[in-house]
Order: sequence, then C-alpha cells, then structure tokens
Amino acid sequence: MNPSSGVLKPEEETAFLQSTENVQLAAVRQLSTHNDEASVVAFVQKAQQAVDRVIGAVANRGAHIDCKAGCSHCCSARVEAIAPEIFQIARELELRPAAELTETVDRLQAHIAAPGQENAAWGHRKSCPFLARNLCSIYEVRPAACRKAHSLDVSKCEAHAPEIPQNLEIVLDAEALLRGTSGAYRQRGFDASGHELVRAVLVALLDPSAQARWYRGEQVFELAELVGRGRSERAS
Repeated sequence: MNPSSGVLKPEEETAFLQSTENVQLAAVRQLSTHNDEASVVAFVQKAQQAVDRVIGAVANRGAHIDCKAGCSHCCSARVEAIAPEIFQIARELELRPAAELTETVDRLQAHIAAPGQENAAWGHRKSCPFLARNLCSIYEVRPAACRKAHSLDVSKCEAHAPEIPQNLEIVLDAEALLRGTSGAYRQRGFDASGHELVRAVLVALLDPSAQARWYRGEQVFELAELVGRGRSERAS
C-alpha cells in the first residue's frame, strides 16, 4: 500500500502530507543542533523507534496483525535503506567476532552474485542473507522498511500475493515518519535516497571511509565496484 498511489481520500492525503512536513521540521531542528557525525548517523534510530511505537499502539488497540517471530515470507522482498541505517548495521556487524563478520561478508557477496537477484520480484529472490533460522540476525538495527512491514493475513504472504492487506494507520504514520526523516537529511545536505540493503551494507563494510565521506556530503553507495573486491582490501 502506497500513500502516493491515489487510494487516499482528500482529507487523508492532506493529513498525511501535514504529518510528513511536521516530522521533517522537527527532524531538521534536531539534526541542526546534534550535527556531529555519530549523532547524525544515530538520529535515524528516532524514526525507527517511532515506527515501532506506531505498530505497537495500533496492536494495543486491538488491530490484528498476523505477523509473528519466525514468519519470514517478506524476507525475500527487495529492501531499501537510507545511509544512516546502513551504517548502523555495518557498525553492529563489526562488533561481532571476526569469524562471524567474515562469514557475513561472504554471505552478502554470494547473495548479490547470484544471477538475477538485483531486480527479481518478491517470491523469486533468495531470502535475505541476514535471515538465520527464519529469524532476523540484525533485528535490533533492521531498517525502517523492515520495521513497518506487516500483514493482516499471512496466507497472502505465503502465496506471494501482489497486494498484502495492511493497516492504513500504520502505513500512513510509518511512511510520514520515513519521508519526513529522509527529507530532513536531504535538507541538511546528506544523501537520503534509498539503497538496496545487501549491496549497500557490503559497501559500508568493505570501505571503512564510507561513513565519513557520506557525512561530508559525498555519494558513496554508487561505488558498486567495491562490492566485488576481496576482503583483503577492507583495511587498506
């Protein structure tokens, strides 16, 4: 469900646009006063946590959300994340044991090297390489696109239906948070476009300078040639 697809009533669209603007204004203020590199990257957590609260509030009011731990049908869909989310994931992975990090890099490289994965449709892509025994191995730092994903009928997910029934309040509130936050990053001069998750995390792991260069305003995730290089270059 996409708020821009024309399915909203005029009053719903107006409220959505106002909510997005309010999020962006508040986010710009915070990014202006907490503007060191670490704070700018960490700021995206506020939007992620707000998405979690939206879903929790809707569920607490009795809405039935059919998702549960171990349900990973949506984990074969293409996921895009913005740069601060990508760097959060990379920094979390770098805290893990060296052998685990090496295994993760190998798995990410194998995933993007698989033929036809880049533009494959949901249901025809390999499962996310961060998925381990049907559970997300980066759950605490997963991007907002994953956090807001939900279904009112898991049988539709199992069938890879083209349309998954979702709660409109969650869709609108979560999307306003994401668009407003991305807009604030752009307004402050940072790349806030969506990047395919697996390839972008791999770039962030292979290029130790990526985060600092992004903070300086550079476009770093277009350097896809780094993805295919060996781990021997990671510390060079």
